[in-house]
Amino acid sequence: MMIMDINAIMIVLLSVTIVCLLFIMYVMYVRIQQLLEEVAALTGRMEITGSELEQLTRSVEEYKRARG
Repeated sequence: MMIMDINAIMIVLLSVTIVCLLFIMYVMYVRIQQLLEEVAALTGRMEITGSELEQLTRSVEEYKRARG
């Protein structure tokens, strides 16, 4: 009789542990999705086209020539 009680308690404890771990995994998944969206937004802002890079290079060269 005592063994059944211990087994039942262990099953309940392990079930609760599994549910808690599943919840933690879900929260981590949601946070990863948020971070991926932020990375995508930052990547969009950081991209420089070839013409922008050429214009920036020309501006730096003109500044160097004007300065000295």
